[in-house]
Amino acid sequence: MSEGCLPFDRNQQRTQLLLAILLALCVSGCVHSQALPFPFQAARTLDGRSLPPHREYWNAFRNPSKSNVTGLYMLQPYQPGRIPLVLIHGLASDALTWEGIVNSLNADSNIRSRYQIWVYQYPTGNSYLKAAADLRRELRTVRATLDPAGTDAAIDQTVLVGHSMGGLVARLQVCYSDQNLWQAVSDVPLETVLESGPIHEDTFSALWFEPVPFVKKVVYIATPHHGSNWAQHPLGRLGRWLIDVPETVRDDYLALVRGNPGLFRNPSSKPETSLDHLSPGHPIMRATSMLRYAPDVQTHSLIGTGYFSPDGYMGDGVVPVISARMPFVQTEYFVNATHSGILRNNAATGELMCVLSMF
Repeated sequence: MSEGCLPFDRNQQRTQLLLAILLALCVSGCVHSQALPFPFQAARTLDGRSLPPHREYWNAFRNPSKSNVTGLYMLQPYQPGRIPLVLIHGLASDALTWEGIVNSLNADSNIRSRYQIWVYQYPTGNSYLKAAADLRRELRTVRATLDPAGTDAAIDQTVLVGHSMGGLVARLQVCYSDQNLWQAVSDVPLETVLESGPIHEDTFSALWFEPVPFVKKVVYIATPHHGSNWAQHPLGRLGRWLIDVPETVRDDYLALVRGNPGLFRNPSSKPETSLDHLSPGHPIMRATSMLRYAPDVQTHSLIGTGYFSPDGYMGDGVVPVISARMPFVQTEYFVNATHSGILRNNAATGELMCVLSMF
């Protein structure tokens, strides 16, 4: 029997994927200082911060409160007339995961002349609701600082590209929360709560927002729009246990819950993490998947397939196709690739460049 005809062992594939992810996490926690890849060496935030010379995505996942590299980094100084292209990494990752795609984009003269590339880095142990709220704030601050008169028409065509959980962060830039997210956590009408006193800014901005008006296109890459059962898999439970919720954050959360009995529905014993909100059945995930889009936003999906998820569904090994698909996208592209491998897949990169070439 030829190698291509060997019986398929789904359990073996799951075991191999689990071991590969565990190995990646262990290695990422042991990376030593090194020079930044060339495309990121000049990256700066508005306040002049640069990306760290070593990869910190394990620490940013494990100890999100200790991560001080959150921000929107421009790979080159602001270039009026070029469309901002914002790349948003996924869970347990960082901005450097885009190195191959950035190199491909820079090698294309049409893309290079039309776009300026920015990357958003954030601690992935926190809920994607917080990451999204921070990005909305960053985008508006950058626009107000660089183009206070609002005369740069290119910024009005801003494009977001999100991989994995980064796609959810991107989605929350172009949707209306309405009361969906608030109702996912509370049975008390928001108006009633506001009448009794102010809500903490972090909570309010994460659950109540409008689209960023100058973002006009979003490209989703391997995005779990309906969650991933990896969050409920033993590896996901291990990851949730590993996330170090700071004592002060835990105390503030418990004080909020105890000081407002009945405000939150089924409050947990500690602040929820990104892995909690990635579970398919979680109310936050269900609410996120149903949010209303801004009417003038284009959406595109790149979806990995050929590998089974722990729940037995076909996908990229982490996000099943049924979770990555969503209605009403302008284009949908399937590629045989793993969840992380899709960022290194030539066909996927080619499709991304094709989408970016559309007007």
